Amino acid sequence: MLIQDEALVLRRTPFQESSLVIHFLTKNNGLLSVMARGIRKSGRKGGDRRGALAGFHTVQLESRSRSLEAMGTLTNVEITTPRRNIPTSAAALAAAQVFLEVAYRFSVAGEFRPVFMQTIESCLDLLDAEASPLELLALCLGVLIRDIGYGWRTDECAGCRGKEELIFFSIKRGQVVCKPCGTPYIERLVSISDNILKNMQRLAWPPPFGVLCVAEQALLYRIAVSSLVKAGGKMLMTDQPFRTVIGHDIFTQEGYTPTEIRLS
Repeated sequence: MLIQDEALVLRRTPFQESSLVIHFLTKNNGLLSVMARGIRKSGRKGGDRRGALAGFHTVQLESRSRSLEAMGTLTNVEITTPRRNIPTSAAALAAAQVFLEVAYRFSVAGEFRPVFMQTIESCLDLLDAEASPLELLALCLGVLIRDIGYGWRTDECAGCRGKEELIFFSIKRGQVVCKPCGTPYIERLVSISDNILKNMQRLAWPPPFGVLCVAEQALLYRIAVSSLVKAGGKMLMTDQPFRTVIGHDIFTQEGYTPTEIRLS
């Protein structure tokens, strides 16, 4: 069986001495795992393929397998959209890894989701163009949460269904909460500004840069990550490295409350 598709490399897993299992996000086939045989060997041919698979590029892949159930073997890969600037910035690199982990965690083999892949590609394009990594994640993770089917409810209170004084957010419910309903349970909720609420409601594309201060970016990022953890049942492995690169002082400054968002 022959598969030809556009793809992003999500993970690379060593196999035996010279091969890799490559996990791709593809435009037409969803999550696709392919064996790249001999790619870790020295030599020009292996080097060309390693270069195409080593970065955050969009590639055109070709793989062959004996059946739909069998893992395919990578027969050709070429870069179609290079993104060479991302690895030159530690913050951009850490942010790109967050995007790719989200793509890996919430992709399914054989699922046709071209819009989801297009959003991931657009985020990587913006990182490659030197967009602010924290601001980009804050503004774009909500879009991805919506695209994978776990979108936030921001139009009415989770308790009384009212539409006024929506100043809290419940990670557990994925929904805003009004002041009267939320005040007795404030330790379980996240306090959000009107500006953050507007951006959670808007989820505009392309993202509206310059609308959030740094404290609001940090809080909205943590809301999004906590929502993804709640949806997927696992911590994001790339979250802590990203926050370390950005600097923990950003996540603990005045205006960012609570310091750690609870999932209860």
